[in-house]
Amino acid sequence: MSKLFRILLIVAALTAFSATAAFADGPVEKTGGFVCPVLGGQAGMDHGQSAPDPLVGIGGGDYTVAGPDVSVPIFATNGDGAGTPPGPHSAPGDTDYTAIWAGQ
Repeated sequence: MSKLFRILLIVAALTAFSATAAFADGPVEKTGGFVCPVLGGQAGMDHGQSAPDPLVGIGGGDYTVAGPDVSVPIFATNGDGAGTPPGPHSAPGDTDYTAIWAGQ
């Protein structure tokens, strides 16, 4: 019985230590934002004007269908939080592209 108790105590201590290490970095900074995939100009011209959800033009000749509001880490947003639909933004293929945008 004593051996089992020691094993359980060691497992409990290791579990507590690993949980503490996992949360040591603190909370991730989040931002309010919205989903807005960047579609190349041809996608908008060919398919974007059909009902029920026509695409809308954004800067640089790109198109999008805006989506729901979200709360996500800043690094998960278009251009790492710097992208704006009517202004400079990242598109598919860019290393910092995502369809989620930071609220400006």
